[in-house]
Amino acid sequence: MIDHFIVHYDEIGLKGANRSYFEQMLMNNIKAKLGSKVKRIKRESGQITVVANNSEDSKEIKQGLTEVSGIAYFSPAIICKLDMDDIKKQSIEFIKNEEFTTFKIDAKRHDKHNDLDSRQINNELGDHVRTTLDKTAKMKDPDLALKVEITRSNAYLSYENIQGVGGIPIRRKQKVVTLLSGGFDSPVAAQLMMKRGCEVIFVHFQNDNLVKKSVENKILKLTEQLSKYQLQTKLYIVPFEELQKEIIMKVPPKIRMLIYRRFMIKISEDIAKQNRAFFLVTGDSLSQVASQTIENLRATYAKSDMQILSPLIGMDKKEIIAISRKIGTHDISKLAYCDVCSYFLPKGPELKASTKLLDDLQATVDPEIVARTTESAIIKEF
Repeated sequence: MIDHFIVHYDEIGLKGANRSYFEQMLMNNIKAKLGSKVKRIKRESGQITVVANNSEDSKEIKQGLTEVSGIAYFSPAIICKLDMDDIKKQSIEFIKNEEFTTFKIDAKRHDKHNDLDSRQINNELGDHVRTTLDKTAKMKDPDLALKVEITRSNAYLSYENIQGVGGIPIRRKQKVVTLLSGGFDSPVAAQLMMKRGCEVIFVHFQNDNLVKKSVENKILKLTEQLSKYQLQTKLYIVPFEELQKEIIMKVPPKIRMLIYRRFMIKISEDIAKQNRAFFLVTGDSLSQVASQTIENLRATYAKSDMQILSPLIGMDKKEIIAISRKIGTHDISKLAYCDVCSYFLPKGPELKASTKLLDDLQATVDPEIVARTTESAIIKEF
């Protein structure tokens, strides 16, 4: 019965003297994610071993581990004694019901303080599987690759590598605020920040004149999906209608989108300060749309008191879509959606706005409306 999971990391292994700190953080996050399904988590010989409370929890543990930042890949495994006879016996029991014709043995000795040698295991265990199960050894692209991982105390058998999120573990004090729309880009930007160890707080701007319920449901679905990649998630839904009407009255159509974004950034800054977040995050991709030309981005960001991170800035749409499929937001993002930023916009928006023009137009908007908009935000937790 598979009740062990061998967790491997990439980037954490390069942390030098800080490696143990990141390993412990990853172990804490795994425990918090999986809760009572985990009997024990231990660090041994360059890997982390997760022991299930019982084998019935294995399916949920497998899913949960795919959503924890810091894990490069993991392998469902069984445990053996550090004894060649036991490794042979357990190996046959482990794989005898699997469908395969060709195989190879891939032994790794992570700890050198025992007599077992990886070459010895490869040769002896390979011969044993070949003769006992009447299978053919094949070193390149076999049907089944049986891994034997040797630590100081145990041996582990597995034949499946399941890809994880990668990156580094999320540190809860490392907070950022992401401006979340219903499109493809901002959810991907948010998940990439989670992968870099950030806890992401979401801010969504909503106009009651639009199809409120369908928009809100879509945003809730996106947030719920993204919340799988961190331990707790907070979403601010900001009613934008009053402020948007004020902007429509005072700002020429060609420049409205940029003024919308100026105020969205301002309100998001206030929310970030309330939550002691370090940065704002956007889904901007350079020159993807009119508001994201290099001149417009410079003019839009110019008045921000907080640094803005744009992890998608050098990506094209195809790359962003590929990540959205991988993280499970694609099918939600493609649902019909009325974007608040597209409300009352012209066919020919400004491409090269000046910072001074945006400053002057922003100053015409009543600051009390901005304050009311910020205070009216609805908070949802996941």
